[in-house]
Amino acid sequence: MRRTQIYLDEEIYKYLKEESKKTGKSISELIREKLKKEINQNKENLLKVIKEVSGIWDYQAEDVEGSVRNIRKGNRIDNF
Repeated sequence: MRRTQIYLDEEIYKYLKEESKKTGKSISELIREKLKKEINQNKENLLKVIKEVSGIWDYQAEDVEGSVRNIRKGNRIDNF
């Protein structure tokens, strides 16, 4: 674990102080828990999106280079 220092505005500090009293956990522990929860939610959302779009290019897997060239065809500045 690494030590770091952060500045909190008064509203956040008061909220964490109250949560600390209610739960018996330190402010640092509360911050770590909330950050871990946020990070895990972001990971879950990313994995969900990846699963939704996986296989989207399967039909072009045989000739990826050709497919990309076909998509880009006619979009170059030299063609103006």
